[in-house]
Formats: sequence, structure tokens, C-alpha cells
Amino acid sequence: MEKATYVSVWDGCTPIESSCDYNRETKTVSNIETVDVDKMDIDICTDEFVLLSDGTEVRDFINADV
Repeated sequence: MEKATYVSVWDGCTPIESSCDYNRETKTVSNIETVDVDKMDIDICTDEFVLLSDGTEVRDFINADV
């Protein structure tokens, strides 16, 4: 398990980053930190990925928090 950053992109242009844990062996993301988006004008999540500390973007993952 390693610390990583979960990135969700809203409406094609608004990235929201939060900390998470990532398991390279199982490709599982967990413990995604919640972010207060109530005051943000966003509608649709158009992309999501996990950013590892070495700069690698992981797009094929399992979200264990849902």
C-alpha cells in the first residue's frame, strides 16, 4: 500500500485532488479523502485517475470506497 493522489475531473476542466491509498498488486484505491464541493459549480465527473508519487497516472483501478 502506498500514498497517492486521487484526481477527479469535473465538466472536462476542473480537477479535484485528494489523498488516497493505492495497492499496486490489486490495483485498488481506498481511503479517498472527501473534499467539500458544495460551493463549487460542477456537474459531471468526466475523468478520474490515481496519480502515484513517481508521476505515473493509473486509469485502470478498483475503487474500494464505493
